[in-house]
Formats: sequence, structure tokens, C-alpha cells
Amino acid sequence: MGFWSEKEARLEAAHILDLVDAVLYKDSTQVTTFLSFAMRKWAEDILTKEHLALRAEGGFQGAERVRLIIGPSGETLHSADANISLLWVRPTNPRLQLEHRQILGSLMGLGFRREVLGDIQAGQKGQYIATTTEIAPFLLDHWSQAGREKIQVSLYEGKPEVCADTGEEHRITVNSSRIDAVVAKAFGVSRSVAQGWIVQGKLRSDGLVVSRVDTEVQPDEMISCRGQGRIKLVKCTPTRKDRTAWQIVIFRSKSH
Repeated sequence: MGFWSEKEARLEAAHILDLVDAVLYKDSTQVTTFLSFAMRKWAEDILTKEHLALRAEGGFQGAERVRLIIGPSGETLHSADANISLLWVRPTNPRLQLEHRQILGSLMGLGFRREVLGDIQAGQKGQYIATTTEIAPFLLDHWSQAGREKIQVSLYEGKPEVCADTGEEHRITVNSSRIDAVVAKAFGVSRSVAQGWIVQGKLRSDGLVVSRVDTEVQPDEMISCRGQGRIKLVKCTPTRKDRTAWQIVIFRSKSH
């Protein structure tokens, strides 16, 4: 597990290995917590090498955070085995609009860890959130406020009507493909500001915290910056002046 530098990530990885052992030696189906993109890929590599059955479920189509259902080789796995509940959260005052940060902040304030919470998706009249079935009853009975806003919470059955987030396509040109240079250009800030975000632990690449300002980025990476938004790196091409042009998609934070 030397791949993981953060203590929480190492503990999460160790838990996944324990689940793998339970499947291998007890022949029982197991389910992970909600995993980040990076942890999911790491886990899927291990499960594939062990020839175990696996299925990813996040409650939404194309979910970023998913639970992996793990079973013995050849076993048929079902989406219901992921034990995911979808909650629909909307403000009591219909003229107000809830933001992602309000939802996540209030849940963390209630003492819930990120691993029991999946994606939070915006709808026309509220927010949808994927949770573990175990904590859904508590939230339905006790979760009544997000930030300063009073909320209504209900269990949602069926396909959620989420708002499409297509992002903004941009072409940026940088002197190098260091992450501080790319992030600075994408969000229109100085490199020193981008480096400050990295030092403060605000930047993640494919779910992993970025700790070095000189980290080189690659196509297909998803970079997120707390409070700013996300950057999807599509492809890069050299320019005539020894610079690098990146085609990117920016998903701006609604709180920014």
C-alpha cells in the first residue's frame, strides 16, 4: 500500500484488501464504501488480478463516486447489492436554491464521513445525493437544515432528473505542463495563487491530493480545486513557439 501517502487513503486501501480476503477465503459477497476515482481504479486492478467478480454502482449514471460490489469469480452481481439510497433534498423556501457546498458541509457537520456519501447532483428544484442505505433513515428523520436554510428530505425512487453539466470548453497555452501552470491558466489566476492552493491541499488529481507544484499533468486527468471547480484535460499539442496547447473542459463551482 505504499502507493497511498495519506493516512486515510491507506486505511481505506487496507479495508478493501480485507474485503478481498473475505471474498477469497469465505466465498462471500462484499461491498466497499463510496470510493474516489483513484481508489476505484486501484481496487479494480487488484480485483481483476484476483479474477473476482465486480460491479460498480453509484446511484447515478456515470457517477464519480461508486461502491464496488465484490463477489467470487463467476458470480452474478446485482445493483441492489450496493445498498445505495437516493435522497432528494430541497429548500423549504421554494424561491431559494441549495448549493453543493451547503449539502456536503451540513452532512459533514452531522459527523458523517465522506466514504458513506456518494455524488451530489443538482436537479431543477433541489439536490440529489447518493448515500448508503444504512444511514438514509437517520437523514430522513434528523436532517432538517443545510447551512442556514431549512430543508425537506425524502427518499427518491426512480431515475433522478439531474441538470446536465456540460462544462465550458477552452484552449489554453502554457510554457510547461506543470500542474501549477495549467491550473493558473485555466482559472485565470497567477501561478503563485495556484501554488498556494496546492500547498493548502485544495487540489486533487483523479481524487488524489496534489502535493507537488511541479507535478506533470496528463491527458484524461480530472483536476479539482476546492471552491473553484474542476478541469478535465482532454488533449495537448505542441505549438510553434515551444509551448504546449491544452484542450480542456472547465466545470466551475456554483459557489464561486
